[in-house]
Amino acid sequence: MTARAQRRMLNEVKKNPRVSARDLKKSLAHANISVDESTIRKTLNKNGVHGRTPRRKPLLSRKNIAARLKFAKEHLDVPQHYWQNILWTD
Repeated sequence: MTARAQRRMLNEVKKNPRVSARDLKKSLAHANISVDESTIRKTLNKNGVHGRTPRRKPLLSRKNIAARLKFAKEHLDVPQHYWQNILWTD
Protein backbone atom coordinates (compact mmCIF):
# COMPACT_ATOMS: atom_id res chain seq x y z
CA MET A 1 0.00 0.00 0.00
CA THR A 2 1.39 3.35 -0.98
CA ALA A 3 1.77 6.28 1.39
CA ARG A 4 -0.78 8.20 -0.66
CA ALA A 5 -3.35 5.40 -0.27
CA GLN A 6 -2.69 5.30 3.48
CA ARG A 7 -3.26 9.05 3.80
CA ARG A 8 -6.45 8.79 1.79
CA MET A 9 -7.70 5.95 3.99
CA LEU A 10 -6.82 7.75 7.22
CA ASN A 11 -8.60 10.89 6.05
CA GLU A 12 -11.74 8.89 5.32
CA VAL A 13 -11.58 7.30 8.78
CA LYS A 14 -11.17 10.73 10.39
CA LYS A 15 -14.26 11.95 8.55
CA ASN A 16 -16.30 8.89 9.53
CA PRO A 17 -14.82 6.83 12.40
CA ARG A 18 -17.53 4.17 12.05
CA VAL A 19 -16.62 3.24 8.48
CA SER A 20 -15.90 -0.47 7.99
CA ALA A 21 -12.89 -2.04 6.29
CA ARG A 22 -15.21 -3.33 3.57
CA ASP A 23 -16.48 0.18 2.86
CA LEU A 24 -12.93 1.52 2.81
CA LYS A 25 -12.00 -1.20 0.33
CA LYS A 26 -14.87 -0.12 -1.93
CA SER A 27 -13.95 3.57 -1.73
CA LEU A 28 -10.30 2.80 -2.49
CA ALA A 29 -11.40 0.63 -5.41
CA HIS A 30 -13.10 3.70 -6.93
CA ALA A 31 -9.66 5.34 -6.91
CA ASN A 32 -8.14 2.25 -8.65
CA ILE A 33 -6.37 1.09 -5.49
CA SER A 34 -6.72 -2.65 -4.87
CA VAL A 35 -6.24 -3.53 -1.20
CA ASP A 36 -7.46 -6.42 0.94
CA GLU A 37 -9.58 -5.78 4.05
CA SER A 38 -6.99 -7.34 6.36
CA THR A 39 -4.33 -5.00 4.95
CA ILE A 40 -6.62 -2.06 5.67
CA ARG A 41 -7.11 -3.19 9.28
CA LYS A 42 -3.36 -3.73 9.79
CA THR A 43 -2.55 -0.31 8.35
CA LEU A 44 -5.13 1.40 10.53
CA ASN A 45 -3.82 -0.40 13.63
CA LYS A 46 -0.25 0.71 12.83
CA ASN A 47 -1.51 4.29 12.64
CA GLY A 48 -3.27 4.08 16.02
CA VAL A 49 -6.82 3.54 14.74
CA HIS A 50 -8.20 0.44 16.43
CA GLY A 51 -11.59 -1.12 15.82
CA ARG A 52 -13.88 -0.84 18.80
CA THR A 53 -17.54 -1.58 19.32
CA PRO A 54 -19.55 0.95 21.31
CA ARG A 55 -20.69 -0.12 24.76
CA ARG A 56 -24.35 -1.07 24.94
CA LYS A 57 -26.42 1.05 27.25
CA PRO A 58 -28.69 -0.97 29.56
CA LEU A 59 -32.41 -0.44 29.26
CA LEU A 60 -34.35 1.07 32.12
CA SER A 61 -35.89 -1.53 34.38
CA ARG A 62 -39.34 -1.13 35.90
CA LYS A 63 -37.70 -0.64 39.30
CA ASN A 64 -35.49 2.16 37.95
CA ILE A 65 -38.42 3.85 36.19
CA ALA A 66 -40.43 3.78 39.42
CA ALA A 67 -37.51 5.21 41.41
CA ARG A 68 -37.07 8.06 38.93
CA LEU A 69 -40.76 8.88 38.99
CA LYS A 70 -40.79 8.82 42.81
CA PHE A 71 -37.78 11.17 42.93
CA ALA A 72 -39.40 13.56 40.45
CA LYS A 73 -42.68 13.65 42.39
CA GLU A 74 -40.91 14.20 45.73
CA HIS A 75 -38.87 17.10 44.37
CA LEU A 76 -41.58 18.71 42.28
CA ASP A 77 -42.18 21.65 44.66
CA VAL A 78 -38.56 22.26 45.69
CA PRO A 79 -37.55 25.93 45.15
CA GLN A 80 -35.06 26.92 42.45
CA HIS A 81 -32.26 27.95 44.86
CA TYR A 82 -32.18 24.37 46.26
CA TRP A 83 -30.90 23.04 42.92
CA GLN A 84 -28.06 25.58 42.66
CA ASN A 85 -26.05 23.65 45.27
CA ILE A 86 -26.43 20.28 43.50
CA LEU A 87 -23.48 18.99 41.46
CA TRP A 88 -24.91 17.28 38.35
CA THR A 89 -22.76 14.58 36.76
CA ASP A 90 -24.66 13.61 33.63
